[in-house]
Amino acid sequence: MARADGVDAGLKNTSIIIGSQGPVDGNPFAATLCNEYSVTVSGVTYGDWYLPSKYELNLLYIQKAVVGGFAVSGYWSSTEFANNKAWTQFFPDGYQGGYFKSNPYCVRAVRAF
Repeated sequence: MARADGVDAGLKNTSIIIGSQGPVDGNPFAATLCNEYSVTVSGVTYGDWYLPSKYELNLLYIQKAVVGGFAVSGYWSSTEFANNKAWTQFFPDGYQGGYFKSNPYCVRAVRAF
């Protein structure tokens, strides 16, 4: 399970999640969405994105006014709570809790902290 937390833990968790999922018939999930994301700026492509850990996601919440672009919703972290649950951070109030992975929450890819 991907239970690592802290700065840079999301990168490891993302790899663990993708490796443990196996074939998913082309249906994306939070970790693959972040892993496959890329941005090109001034001719340079950045493709080293990952799903943030619970701690990294909280750092984003703390700086949400500076970072910007967040929906009034919950966001998935890469830190698993149980086999069928992962930690989620709610951006209206900062609450974190373990929720079923089938819930349709938002995803925010990160590169580094």
